[in-house]
Amino acid sequence: MSKRFNGELILENIVGIVAAGLVLLGMVGSAFWVFNHPKEAEKRPLVEKPKKLQTVKAKSISADEVEKLYQKKRDEIAAKKAAELAERKRIEEEKQRIIAEKNRLAELERKKKAEVLAEKKRLEAEKRRVEKEKKRLAEEAKQKKIKALAEKKKLEEEKKRLAKEKKRLAEKEKQRKAEEAKKKAKAEAEKKRKAEEAKKKAKAEAEKKRKAEKAKKKAKAEAEKKRKAEAAAERARIAKELAADIASREAEEARIAEENAKNKAIARFGVAITDKVKGRWVIPAKLPQGLSATLQIKTTHKGRIKSVKIIRSSGNIAFDNSAVQAVKQSSPLPMPKKVDWAKAFNTINMKFP
Repeated sequence: MSKRFNGELILENIVGIVAAGLVLLGMVGSAFWVFNHPKEAEKRPLVEKPKKLQTVKAKSISADEVEKLYQKKRDEIAAKKAAELAERKRIEEEKQRIIAEKNRLAELERKKKAEVLAEKKRLEAEKRRVEKEKKRLAEEAKQKKIKALAEKKKLEEEKKRLAKEKKRLAEKEKQRKAEEAKKKAKAEAEKKRKAEEAKKKAKAEAEKKRKAEKAKKKAKAEAEKKRKAEAAAERARIAKELAADIASREAEEARIAEENAKNKAIARFGVAITDKVKGRWVIPAKLPQGLSATLQIKTTHKGRIKSVKIIRSSGNIAFDNSAVQAVKQSSPLPMPKKVDWAKAFNTINMKFP
């Protein structure tokens, strides 16, 4: 545009100079003709002389006007150049503004995509963690169930063993009684034999024998009574030991069932607590990747949060504060109804993320 303007200005100057030269040439030619033809000049009517002077005067004014026109033209060209320069500057500035706005929008779009991608990765990582925790809890429950079944089987086998032992003792007792009956029959036979021999003795011996037999019967009756008492006591002792053993087994089964239920509840509420806190966690934008922090949470048995302490900082205040705020906003935390079970959550160490 500057080169075009300079060319137009030069052209206008040249035209002005040529026009001025032509006016001067006309004036010189007129003067020269009058000088060379004085007679013809005198013959011209006097009324025409003012006309010639007027013409010369008009030509002189036209030169000034031409200069003014040239100046006006130069001013118009200068104003046009300034307007064009201003328009060019405005267009350039608008172009730069559009480029800057386009770059700004592109940067915003890039940052938005990066944030969406980071959030997507975080959600996927959280999903994998939850799935892994579910699998771990399922496997733990499976192992505990297997252990409980094995323990139950062991108790059933022990019951069978005790029943078998009881049967063996009853059989032994039956054999003992049979042996005693056999011995008794043998003794009765011996007694009969002795009685037959005693008949051959004198009455004195018979009386003596009768007395002795009476005393013997009494002693035998007491011995039998003592034996039966001892046998009853032995049976009572065995029954007592068996009942105590069964009660102990049943108490152990109840304790194992209670422990399993407690462990399952603690695992379930642990996941529920983590889900509630992480669900209220709002991660600040524009943070470095790979940040991690661990908080220590003190609670009551009803889930009220007593204190939150950072035991391992991420090094980023905004990240740490967002984790602490998420914990505070989660109060009260879900807790088991049993106070003894809830004690397991008196102190919780939670890692973010």
